[in-house]
Amino acid sequence: MYEYVQEETSVEPVLIANGIDTEEYSERDVTELKAQLNIPKEAFVLLYSSRINWTKANICMMLLRACKDVKLSKPPHLHVVVVGDGPRFKDLQNLTDLIHRTCKDSFIHLVGEKQDMQHYYPIADCVVGTGRVALEAMACTKPVLAVGNHGYFGLVDKNEYDNAWNYYFGDHNSRHACSRFTLARDLGTIIASSEHLKSIGLQSREWILNKFEVTKVTEELLELYLDKLKDETT
Repeated sequence: MYEYVQEETSVEPVLIANGIDTEEYSERDVTELKAQLNIPKEAFVLLYSSRINWTKANICMMLLRACKDVKLSKPPHLHVVVVGDGPRFKDLQNLTDLIHRTCKDSFIHLVGEKQDMQHYYPIADCVVGTGRVALEAMACTKPVLAVGNHGYFGLVDKNEYDNAWNYYFGDHNSRHACSRFTLARDLGTIIASSEHLKSIGLQSREWILNKFEVTKVTEELLELYLDKLKDETT
């Protein structure tokens, strides 16, 4: 939309992102939630969150199949948490049952729709997502593997912040089409790089604090309104 307005008008648009409450979205103790979900302390936890319909449902099912491939090839202590509901949730349940039978292990947790995502991001070692999910996860010091409606972006590190934001983490643009093979390959690498992931997560929160912290965004918005009011009165 920003680029469309740039092309269609002579007025330079101003892009102000939605703010992130970085006190609400931050690190927190996850011992109790992991116990409720029956996730071992030593597990590597991957989290996916979206509405389970249309393209996002397809991405989620591709991700689960890729996780099955990783589980069968390397047998890591991998657990997957899927947060979200929608018209294709039953398809997701059926696929999960099939994967569990194939792997002989119940490691996928379908928790449905949640209104308290600030409690769920912290249980993850890596979050797969786009848009606001990606921003909230990064605020919680979580590295993000960006996969969206348009396609695959990949693991977001400090060298990729601007591109990831401009692509909206794969929803508006992407590097290439997503595939089960690509996901399985990159997940295998990510799971083997847990210490590096922690560093990426901490850097990600710093970026969110500098660019998306809600008080800063609110100040930018108020300043824009005040400038426009001055223009109207002069």
